[in-house]
Amino acid sequence: MFRPLAFALLLTGLIGTVSAQTQENETAPEAVDSSVSQQDIGTLQAELAKVEAERQRLADQLAAGSNTDESEALAQLQEENQQLRNDNQAARMDAQARLIAQQQRWFLIGGLAVAVSLLLGFMLAKMGRQKRREWLN
Repeated sequence: MFRPLAFALLLTGLIGTVSAQTQENETAPEAVDSSVSQQDIGTLQAELAKVEAERQRLADQLAAGSNTDESEALAQLQEENQQLRNDNQAARMDAQARLIAQQQRWFLIGGLAVAVSLLLGFMLAKMGRQKRREWLN
């Protein structure tokens, strides 16, 4: 985030100094010798070429650095996303297994309750018949 800002400030500063130098040369008195002015133009053009080369190098470096940073960040986020999906799937499977186990447990408890009730009912009914028969005899 700070790289584009620093790059923009650097570029603005370089362009500002070049424009300030050209304005100084333009406001100089007309008595300046033509050879000196040609030399200044050559110097300025050489400096401009250096500045442009530096700007291009920084732009290339910024583009290469941001692409690798973005691709690394994207790869890391994709990996984290996949890990979260796997964790979510494991949690769902665990919750489903616990639910099935709980349903089976309650089914077993209900079946045992019915079986015990029937057994107790048959036992009580048998005991009641024996007593009636004893009284009748």
